Amino acid sequence: MSRPLSLKVAAIEQETDDAVTIHLRQPLLRRIRYEPGQYLTLEFDVEGGKGCRAYSISSTPGLDRALAITVKRVAGGQVSNRLVGQLAAGDRVRALGAQGRFTFAPRPGQGRHIVLFAAGSGISPIFSILRSALHFEADARVTLIYGNRHAGAVIFGDKLEALQRSFAGRLQVLHVFSQPQQPCRYSGRLSRERVVELLGALPDLQLARCEFYTCGPAAMMDEVTAALEGLGVGREAIHQECFTPRQTSGSGEVRAARRVSLLLHGQEHQFVVGAGQSILDAALENGLQPPFSCRSGFCTACVCTRLAGEVGMGHEHGLSAAELERGQALMCVGFPLSDDVRLKID
Repeated sequence: MSRPLSLKVAAIEQETDDAVTIHLRQPLLRRIRYEPGQYLTLEFDVEGGKGCRAYSISSTPGLDRALAITVKRVAGGQVSNRLVGQLAAGDRVRALGAQGRFTFAPRPGQGRHIVLFAAGSGISPIFSILRSALHFEADARVTLIYGNRHAGAVIFGDKLEALQRSFAGRLQVLHVFSQPQQPCRYSGRLSRERVVELLGALPDLQLARCEFYTCGPAAMMDEVTAALEGLGVGREAIHQECFTPRQTSGSGEVRAARRVSLLLHGQEHQFVVGAGQSILDAALENGLQPPFSCRSGFCTACVCTRLAGEVGMGHEHGLSAAELERGQALMCVGFPLSDDVRLKID
């Protein structure tokens, strides 16, 4: 794990009643480089030691001088409640750097249609991608389909309206409200059927020229992916970032309770991973605070290196074949297959 960098809070911007954007001033000689869609890992002092949490970066490289994360309060969330309710301009936070593979790279000259799906706070990385596409891929057309409970829950509402005015003809934003408080064009959830309906209503849609990005709850992303695949869209054109745990069936091995050793912050900890339990859940249950975010195997915030023993994972995860060959594993979807598993957080 990299040495933490102390960042000063330049400003805190209220987005909704329970969401804020935290603007962080970067030191000139040690700036954090990031790509649209990545997340920032923050380190906090928590009961029992240090803990890490990952928050998506909502600022856009090449456009914003300050690094910004957008945080939504989670009921009972020890860290999110601290960031939303207690953090103030002038305070400092410790950052471990930017990571993540849910990234966007502008490719001007291809005439792409970038279609973005978000729900709730899933707009955070999508907002960075949206602005990057509009500013740095001048021939791209961008559509955002954004699901929320109601209009008051829309994060970046004013900013999205301003972008639609500035990029008229290139940006279209469709809001879908599950609990609308006033009449709206689209109501309900982003179900498979609703996604197909919304895509069918887009003018001059050419699926072969589209690139799809989706971020939010696992159930919503599953519906979006099923709709896209049903329309013949290949997996290579669908990019996902999950904010909530996804239920996985595992890889078929019989899981039994086993002891695991984890090297974290230079100290070795031993704990038992119960049958059917993930290594991450067991670590948290035992008072440890390893870095994590999506808990679904996509963001790779909880990546670790296997020093000994065997670790199994569900078939859906964000590691490449080369990373698996190097002994890397994801704690959130990983489970021990032997009694001598020893892991290290790099």
